Amino acid sequence: MAAPTIQTKITSNADLLREITETLREIGCCPRCILRYIGERQGDVYRLTTQEIEKMVESILKKENVYPLTTPCPVCLGILQTYIDEEFLQKIKNAVEKDDYEFKTFICSLTIPVCILVREHSVLIHLQDKFKDEYEIMTLPDFVSIKEAWKLRCGPLLSNLINVPFDQKSMFDIAVLFNYERSDKECAFLSDEKPDIFIKRKSKNFRNLDETFTRNNVIKALDSMSEDLFKRLYKTPPSPPKSACNFLDIKCSHEPVFVAGRYNKYSRELSQTPWFIEGKRKGVSSVEEEICNLIKKTFRYEEGRFSASGREDVDVRMLGSGRPFVVEMINPRKITVTEEEMILLQQEINKNSTDVKVQDLQIVSKEETNNLKEGEMEKTKCYSALCWAAESLTADKLLKLESIKDLVMQQKTPIRVLHRRPLATRERTIHSMSAKLQDDHHFILLLNTQAGTYIKEFVHGDFGRSTPNMCTLLDMECDILTLDVESVELEWPKRLENNHI
Repeated sequence: MAAPTIQTKITSNADLLREITETLREIGCCPRCILRYIGERQGDVYRLTTQEIEKMVESILKKENVYPLTTPCPVCLGILQTYIDEEFLQKIKNAVEKDDYEFKTFICSLTIPVCILVREHSVLIHLQDKFKDEYEIMTLPDFVSIKEAWKLRCGPLLSNLINVPFDQKSMFDIAVLFNYERSDKECAFLSDEKPDIFIKRKSKNFRNLDETFTRNNVIKALDSMSEDLFKRLYKTPPSPPKSACNFLDIKCSHEPVFVAGRYNKYSRELSQTPWFIEGKRKGVSSVEEEICNLIKKTFRYEEGRFSASGREDVDVRMLGSGRPFVVEMINPRKITVTEEEMILLQQEINKNSTDVKVQDLQIVSKEETNNLKEGEMEKTKCYSALCWAAESLTADKLLKLESIKDLVMQQKTPIRVLHRRPLATRERTIHSMSAKLQDDHHFILLLNTQAGTYIKEFVHGDFGRSTPNMCTLLDMECDILTLDVESVELEWPKRLENNHI
């Protein structure tokens, strides 16, 4: 296969191209940055070795032994010189293997010193001054970026080293972080001139490091600054750096993986999630912990976010086919399990606790998790409640409840949750109800209701804050002793054969 040849989009005039290339060489640009600024966009060219690209540039210049350079490039600060060989890529491979991730494809992301944006801008202005016809309408996005040039060269090499395909849409990211100690000083003139654009914030890439200059605000400041003002405040072309930027760190991360299922809760002393009041723990465990502690052992994730289709109170059991839930696993080390492994995980969770059982445990896509919230208000729930009545009851009196259909009631935020929820009046529907007499003063109330209905308040009325209620329907004082959720009518996640409790 023939070696690729340069196809610049700046000019077809060989003498002019030689003059532009010589200008870039004189200010110290490395061969790959020269290719970027003369408009070379072919991926095959950037994949060539440094020595091959050097020969290409020398052929344009019609000179020999111009390279290698002994000084860092004033544009990329050495990223496309020092950090593009196999020795550096071996460091990346070692870091990835040490972190022990499972991944099927990968992508590399680079965090580069933000002052590079200023340096790139300075070079472009210099070219526009010298070669107005060729560069006047050009902007930095018209050229291959430093990050893109690095990936075009290093992506395939790293793929061969770790024996995994490079994929721009991969869920596994190998982040390579570079630092330049003078970066903030080089950008300081921007904040002096445009102070409203720059507000300190915590860096996402470096822990506990205040970050004044970001890619977005530096670009915004440069875009709002005239060329004349820029040239008065910053050297054009940029000065060569005294040293190259430093390689700071390699951080691997995998996008979240989601596990869904249904849980049953048989305890009246177990909260759905860890329960704290004024910083003090209440209860020894929770549904979330009983489920997630063992899921975490399998997938080895950093953080888990547990969500369910609604929640039951601590003293309410969750029976029937269970309540749908999903665990978002942040940065998991393991991402695939077989059907048999998932069944074993489910069995382990169920053996570990008598209070919590799970079924239909499965990996789902991020898009599928929308079903959990989209069905939140459309779904219905079935309840059974042991209730008390102040006066003697008869079966005939309770039988009348069965004729009540789609009872619309107004519920103010219950007194018991006012400390954590805003005061509001909500309209909720009891679709159907029936009752079974237990003795003169006790009955089992069976309800099918709209999601979000406060059942306890429907029974005792909450001092008239929920109307109508059982007190008004039976014309006597009523209260609730125990409550069970019998079913949550949401057909998600999918039911699995031979996988129920």
